[in-house]
Amino acid sequence: MGITQQLLIRTTLLLTACTSFGQATAFTQYQSGISDSEWLLSGDIFSCSLTHPVPHYGEGHFIKEAGEPMKFILQPKNEKLGPGQVYIISQAPDWSPGVKPETLGILPYPGYGLTVEVGGKVAERMLTSLDRGRHPVVAGTAWENSRETIEVGLSNINFAPAYSEFRRCLSSLLPVNYDQIARTAALFPLNGVNLTDRIRARLDLVALYVSFDPSVGYIYIDGHTDAIGSRRENRELSKVRAEKVTAYLLEKGVPAEKIISRYHGERYPSTTNNTSKGRERNRRVTIRLEKADAG
Repeated sequence: MGITQQLLIRTTLLLTACTSFGQATAFTQYQSGISDSEWLLSGDIFSCSLTHPVPHYGEGHFIKEAGEPMKFILQPKNEKLGPGQVYIISQAPDWSPGVKPETLGILPYPGYGLTVEVGGKVAERMLTSLDRGRHPVVAGTAWENSRETIEVGLSNINFAPAYSEFRRCLSSLLPVNYDQIARTAALFPLNGVNLTDRIRARLDLVALYVSFDPSVGYIYIDGHTDAIGSRRENRELSKVRAEKVTAYLLEKGVPAEKIISRYHGERYPSTTNNTSKGRERNRRVTIRLEKADAG
């Protein structure tokens, strides 16, 4: 079967799945071949990326950051796709004729050479599609001709070994990223100073993250209370709470020189003290991470 006939079959299947392309009169496909299909892995404990160059179009990236869902980004080098809807399609390999394509997602696209980005389950299903020998495509109308269909395909050639390494990278990711852990508030019951299981679990994540990210230069621990009681009593109570959090982090291996512990009593409420819910939020110790080069 010649390449022209293959493209006609694939176009027919695509037009059947995507009725908005029903008026298309031309078809252009961008996809790597047997000789130039590459899947490039990069990553560490903070992020894993699997990149696939698409000749004459750009690159596709599967990216998983610590604590975040999977996402796929199609990054063009020029304006090929025009504004409108783009379709994420899972197609069967050429040696399986007659197997219908599966639509994984439909999303608006503004054009202007911007990236196409999908996340969560759609990105996961794209990876599963590749792992099963199928190949996902991103399809839409052409920038210069709305009656032309553009199809950007991800080749499954050489995918399997790179995907195996990608999954190893995923298994080593930290459970949280910096943005998720940089601000933490530990809430305490009325006159309470003991750490709850929930507080300990959160502090465990703080300690784990700090142990792997040397760029964290300081950890500010600030004890607070509600407005019930005298100022002297509240100041002492906030001190004990801050000391409890500090001791726990030290026990978990956080270097003492990184910790700056302070206590403020009732001076800096986060919300009103006129309601029980507000007072509950004010009985807290805040844990704030700062990068060493922060200004």
